[in-house]
Amino acid sequence: MKLAEWFKSKWKHNKADKKENTEENPQDFQEQSKKPAIETVAFRKERVKIEDKQEREQYVRNCCEQMIEASIESENAKLEYNLITAYLNDMQIIEEMPPEQQGIIHATVRKIQSLSEEREKLQKVAHKITERQYNYAQNNADTIPDTLKRMVENEKYREVLKSDMKHLESEKAAQNIRKKDIMQEQRNLKGMSVIAFATLIAVLVLIVAFQVLFDSDIQLAYLVVMFAAVLITAGLFMKIKDADYELKYTEKCLNKAIGLLNHTKIKFVNIENALEYSYEKYNVKSAYELNYIWENYLKEKEERSRYQQANDDLEFYNEQLVRQLRDYGVQDAQVWPSQVSAIVDSREMVEIRHRLMGRRQKIRKQLDYNNKIMNDAKAEISALVEKHKEYAEDILAIVNSMEG
Repeated sequence: MKLAEWFKSKWKHNKADKKENTEENPQDFQEQSKKPAIETVAFRKERVKIEDKQEREQYVRNCCEQMIEASIESENAKLEYNLITAYLNDMQIIEEMPPEQQGIIHATVRKIQSLSEEREKLQKVAHKITERQYNYAQNNADTIPDTLKRMVENEKYREVLKSDMKHLESEKAAQNIRKKDIMQEQRNLKGMSVIAFATLIAVLVLIVAFQVLFDSDIQLAYLVVMFAAVLITAGLFMKIKDADYELKYTEKCLNKAIGLLNHTKIKFVNIENALEYSYEKYNVKSAYELNYIWENYLKEKEERSRYQQANDDLEFYNEQLVRQLRDYGVQDAQVWPSQVSAIVDSREMVEIRHRLMGRRQKIRKQLDYNNKIMNDAKAEISALVEKHKEYAEDILAIVNSMEG
């Protein structure tokens, strides 16, 4: 019955009472407002001038608002109370199952617990590569193995080319030094030729002077000088010829070293460019780093696959547990997969029951409190209608408007 109808029926019923009960008595009204039964209603402390339409309307509205709010809170509390009661009933059903049914349920629970532990272990595995590296490796999984193989070969070949260039640079430097030494030797031979020629001239001059001054036979001296000149000339000629040959050979070796060095540098630059491109493409600094990412990607891929499989299996057994519990009469079976340990551990089940009973007790107190507020507010408006019948229609109209 609506509030307005309830008050209206009560008011009509009270019209049949004696006439003295219809007289207004403000003092009785004030005493009624002091009853302990409705002290919990905040508006009871107000002093209302019932003759003032605005105060009267505000007062009645406050009473109705208190009843409406208390009613809403009561309905919500009842829903929660019923849920907890149903939960406790389900717990009792689970505990009182026959051993055969309990064995089936417990087997499913053990599988759920095992899968949950496995999934938790997989979640705790430290990731050695970033999510970005994993995604990039996954997107390029078809090309990375071949690229990695080429990158390793190119890095090895680059080191070989580096070694070759170093060797050729040393060879080039050695040939340059050898060339300078030969050229210096040629200059020395030319100097020696000049000195030998000057010495020969000087000796000849001395011989001629000795012949003129002393009128001696110097034929033997001429022969000796000429023989010496021939020997010296032949020796210098051979030396100069050897130096020229050595210079040409050194220049040939130098040119060959320079040519090989240039060719090797070209190869090195091409290999270096190819490696730099691969490094930039895969955002690494070496084949070792790419190999590290690839190996850890494969490991993590396997771990993720196992994690997903554990998830799928866990979901399957959770649904199986829900079906089994429903088959055995459990109403709210959906909540049990999240607390399966209570099904196989009586101590935890007892702990949950104690918590639920404590919550239900608090809700019962809340229900009692809100019911008291509603009853007190109804009694307050009823008292107001009884003691001020001249305003009864207005009061009922206000109540009716609040319900609308």
